[in-house]
Amino acid sequence: MARVFVFLLLAIPIIEIIAIWLVGRAIGFLPTLFLLLLTSVIGVWLARREGRQTWQVLQLQIQNRQTPTGIALDGICILFGGFLLVAPGFLTDLLGFMLILPFTRTYIKGFVRYFFNKVLINRNFMVIRRW
Repeated sequence: MARVFVFLLLAIPIIEIIAIWLVGRAIGFLPTLFLLLLTSVIGVWLARREGRQTWQVLQLQIQNRQTPTGIALDGICILFGGFLLVAPGFLTDLLGFMLILPFTRTYIKGFVRYFFNKVLINRNFMVIRRW
């Protein structure tokens, strides 16, 4: 798992640079720069809007003494998606929008739940203690 993480940590910036270069060659430097800035601005606006709605639902569930299970995962997805949208690049923007938009976030939350259930059932997790 650590090797996959290190590979992704190195591969994603390289793929982003290649994608930006290819788009820049196809449509030009200024339109590419404008497109990158536009996706960041729209992404931040969308993340704030979805984050506000999620926060209101969380407060409502707490007031009604309900356990906020799914809404907490929504908040994590929106926060991570907002970080990805601020980072320059088209791949991170695509993933960021998928994490922020409610209809695609539902599928991602299902995958995350499946992954963590599988990890917990197989007990494939590591606890790191600091002495």
